[in-house]
Amino acid sequence: MQILIPDSWLREYLYTDAKPKEIQKALSLCGPSIERMQKVGDDYVYDIEVTTNRVDMMSVYGIAREAAAILPRFNHQAKLLSDPFSAKLSFETSSFVDYLKVKVDPSLCLRFSAILIKNVSVKPSPDWITKKLELVGMRGLNNVVDISNLLMHEFGQPIHTFDYDKIAYHTMTLRESRVGESLTTLDGKTHKLPGHDIVIEDGSKKLIDLCGIMGGANSAVDDETKNVLFFVQTYEPSHIRKTSMALSHRTSAAVLFEKGLPIESVLPTMEKALPLFKELTGGQPETTAIDIVNEKPYSKTLTAPPDFINSRLGINLTPKEIRDILTNLGITDKIPWWRKNDINIPEDFVEEVARIYGYHNLPARLMSGPLPTARTNDSEFYWISNIKSALKHWGFVETYTYSLIPQDSGLKLKNPLSDDWKYLRTTLIPSLKSIIQENLGRVKELNLFEIANVYLPRKNDLPQEVLHLAIGTTRKDWFYLKGVVESLFNYELGITVGFNENKEVFSYENCLVFEINLQEQISRATSIRKFTPISQFPAIIEDMNVTLSSKYDTLISQIKKVSPLIKNIELIDKYADKLTLRLTFHSDDRQLSSSDLAPVREKLSKLFAQ
Repeated sequence: MQILIPDSWLREYLYTDAKPKEIQKALSLCGPSIERMQKVGDDYVYDIEVTTNRVDMMSVYGIAREAAAILPRFNHQAKLLSDPFSAKLSFETSSFVDYLKVKVDPSLCLRFSAILIKNVSVKPSPDWITKKLELVGMRGLNNVVDISNLLMHEFGQPIHTFDYDKIAYHTMTLRESRVGESLTTLDGKTHKLPGHDIVIEDGSKKLIDLCGIMGGANSAVDDETKNVLFFVQTYEPSHIRKTSMALSHRTSAAVLFEKGLPIESVLPTMEKALPLFKELTGGQPETTAIDIVNEKPYSKTLTAPPDFINSRLGINLTPKEIRDILTNLGITDKIPWWRKNDINIPEDFVEEVARIYGYHNLPARLMSGPLPTARTNDSEFYWISNIKSALKHWGFVETYTYSLIPQDSGLKLKNPLSDDWKYLRTTLIPSLKSIIQENLGRVKELNLFEIANVYLPRKNDLPQEVLHLAIGTTRKDWFYLKGVVESLFNYELGITVGFNENKEVFSYENCLVFEINLQEQISRATSIRKFTPISQFPAIIEDMNVTLSSKYDTLISQIKKVSPLIKNIELIDKYADKLTLRLTFHSDDRQLSSSDLAPVREKLSKLFAQ
């Protein structure tokens, strides 16, 4: 995620003697990467890339907190000037207030907090606010909305403001949306909701907020607003992500909420907002805020011995050096609340020590020992790679499907995660068939394959994992699929496969699907080929018309038995059960004459007449 941070705003929370270019270098080496720095008037604006797991850094204060830990490693003085998250609250909190009736689905909203601010005057913001917002790529709208945007960028906590008098019966119900419900958001776009989105409805049952993404136009603050409901919350992140992607509605709030914001930032953000509302709007907040918490109090401890950290970094830091690095990041045995989502295992301590110590300071050593040998051509990987390459060049596309299937045609799990995925598949065919059926009509022809494990039952044991190959095509041509399979195994694996139409090929309404135990075939594969010298005598080639009265394989086998002079048989044309076969007659020790072929032709005529 890219964020813009003005140097002047950063220094409201960070004291340092480092110049902007020195801050850029230090942070890029040990923390968030400052991709570029632009001079705007007397100020500098940092364009910073923050990794997606570090939502705690996606704000002015978050970067200041990180810089205070990194800059001393580069011999710069640095310390935080204040901690807004530890400020004492100037208001009371309660799960019930007389000015707002609330019902919240606890699985959707981890913290729901709001406070009523009366008698506000909506007007343009002062220059110092609009200038800050312009530096981070936002435009000023009015003093109420600008306070929300300012604090979101300062603390990384999205905020929403409602016109309190537009909330029917001063009632809010936070719930999942129903399929087909619609809502017009602040930007004027009307969204038909897919369902299971987090929404708020008021006492008249109308939707007034698409939670975590954008508020409803029907509850927006405007020039006539007198009373504002200042609303701060955290949501279940996967719902926000799904809705935002489904509606193609990406907002700054959605990007933050989908990362999983900590509930601990909610009330400090509200505390910072109230003096601004008093100063800029003249509004008077209620003395009590509603605060509904649906998450257990946070407490997480984690340890990593110094030897554990040093052994993985290849250095020898003292316990004090390690402790100092982690303490400067706010990390002790107890993980700070702002890092609770990304520090979970001892290896996370290793990563933190490594980056603050400096990856550029770690020893650079080439690997020692013998070089690894090249893969031999008898490895499973080698043969699978050959098969994939051949099928790709023959016009087939590889698919990847889930090992779990909904149909009752596999091994049933005792504890399935979902009713849709209750069985381990024992065959690849249902998965491949499903992919073909889902894509019918989108393209003229589908040729697909999959190489994956199936799970075969074993008594009193876990299922046996066996590698299978499935090939599917929408061509209703058994001969085409047979040719692909035979070529694949004959030329790529060097083996002859006994192709059985009834056993390995399954015909469906829209496709043909072939499946075989690939693990078994690979065990027979060989790269050794038999060399047959080219004869100096020319061949005789003749086309013959045949009526197919039995299986094609049976017919070809019967023809080959007629004479050893028949070296090759090709199918040239087919119409219903009428075939045109091209036979190649050849001898390695003499030039064939008509008299040599006369008895062969006679036997063939009798065979074709049967």
